[in-house]
Amino acid sequence: MASKLRESLDTNIILRFILGDVPEQCLKIQDLLMRQNVMYDVADLVITEAVYVMQSTYGLSREKIVDGLQKLLWFPEINYNRKLFDQVFPMYLEHPKLSFNDCCLVVYANLNEAEPLWTFDQKLARQMPGAKMLA
Repeated sequence: MASKLRESLDTNIILRFILGDVPEQCLKIQDLLMRQNVMYDVADLVITEAVYVMQSTYGLSREKIVDGLQKLLWFPEINYNRKLFDQVFPMYLEHPKLSFNDCCLVVYANLNEAEPLWTFDQKLARQMPGAKMLA
């Protein structure tokens, strides 16, 4: 049995799929994802950039952002940093005063056993036990 090809998806592909705002591009993405014997890598940076754009440019709620990303990322052909984002998404929903990047940093520090996460961000230090103020 031949091994699967590995290809990557950029932020625009993720955004068009989730937003559905350009129908002809959505159809092309669906066709792409239905190809046989291909795995698609999605870099951490792509996910964080997509969240930023959906929140700042499109004004989507955290719930809609996470729901959209999870609908895409559930595809078995999608390879992403599951250890990181499967913890970040619930944290992002539970802590509306923290940015998506702050949530990523907290989980990243924990996963890498590199705590505390030193910060000057008071809300981050107050809300996350793994983060500490550098006084």
